[in-house]
This record gives sequence, structure tokens and C-alpha cells, in this order.
Amino acid sequence: MRFSNKTYNYLDKLSRDRDFVISDRQLIIDYLKSQNVQPLDKIIEFQMDFSGLELTITNKPNSTFKASLFSKEDIKQNTPIDTIEIDGQLYFYCGDHTTAQFWFVISGSGQICTYDNNDETVNVISSSFDKFIETYAFEDLLGQNKKYEHPYFYNLIDNNSFEILTQNFFQHDSASDDYNKWLSDDKLVIHKGTWYDKPTFSIHVYGDSSKQCETFIQLLKDKQIIS
Repeated sequence: MRFSNKTYNYLDKLSRDRDFVISDRQLIIDYLKSQNVQPLDKIIEFQMDFSGLELTITNKPNSTFKASLFSKEDIKQNTPIDTIEIDGQLYFYCGDHTTAQFWFVISGSGQICTYDNNDETVNVISSSFDKFIETYAFEDLLGQNKKYEHPYFYNLIDNNSFEILTQNFFQHDSASDDYNKWLSDDKLVIHKGTWYDKPTFSIHVYGDSSKQCETFIQLLKDKQIIS
């Protein structure tokens, strides 16, 4: 199964801009070739499955992400494709976040990254757009369940100690990869994610109450796991 059940339910309620929906695979391949761009499978898949999709989170309108690669008009007009090449890897602009001031790109291998135009570097934030969606679905479910979300993100400075401390937490594999880990016990939900602007981890905590979250965060601080 490609997605978890919660994510299939999440996808069912999302809207998609029909101007970006192109179901003809050969049309996409021909467009890429006309621009002398290799028709990479992950790029074609993203265009067919996700382009135009608007990812939302319940009660967090400032977190909306609109996926967009090529529009029908782009293909009709044979609009030049704007790509980035770094260390032999091609990247394509793939969408916009409501408030995050970053360029979002997808690599030829399907990784979702942020792109820094100043130093021309990319920072991988998700191993695939499937995992990116799973994270959105997870956060949306937390919003629906009215979990308290602690307002701050913290730098993870001792990953080994964090792993030991949370070894008895349940890991939600459907939303986890090398760049994100979702953990929970009967009280807390923890997201170990990658910062958008640097290849290091952040810690973000949800719970039933502010006190629950603050108690756990203070424990992490006392053990010098976060800063």
C-alpha cells in the first residue's frame, strides 16, 4: 500500500488545481524532451500524481503547501523549464508554502528539498513527496484531535541521548524517514524533523496540555539533548 489509511483519508478531502493535472504520461515526456530535459520517472510521477495538490492542516492555514510543477498552459506553450543542477543532480521547482520563505524543489530522485539561491545549495527535508504528504496527514490528524502544540522548535544537539530516552516510544513508520521521525506514547507526540534552512534536526512536541509538553521539554533541556 502506497500510503497509510489516515493519509488516504486525508487525500480524499484535499483540493487539486485542475490546471496542473495532466494524466497523459507521453505528453509530459514529450514536453521534457522538447526542453532537452531527461524524462526522469520521479518527476513524471510527481507531475501526474501530485501537481496542483493543495496540502492543508486543520486550524493551521499558514502551513498550506501547494504542489506545482507544470501546468497545462506550460505544455501547450512549450514554456521553458527552469531547472537547477548541483553536483550533477537536476532539481525542479515543485511548489509554494503559504508562509515559509524558501524555494521548494524536487530532485531527479524524488527527494523534497529547500533551495538556497544565495549559496546555490539544497537541503533535503523529505525522502519523497509521499513522505512529505504523510507528515502533513499526521499533523492534520493532530489538529483534528485538538492536540496541544507547543509553540517552539528546538535544536537537537544530542541525538544519541534522544534515541535512548525515546526508545520505548512508538515510531510511526509511515511518516518517518531519514529526515523525519514521528514518535508517540500515551501522552506525547514528538516530531524530529529537519530544519528547512540547515541539515540538522529540530524537536517539536505535542501533548494533551501545555504542562505535559513543557515538562518533557524541560527534561530534554536538563539532559542537554536540546537547546
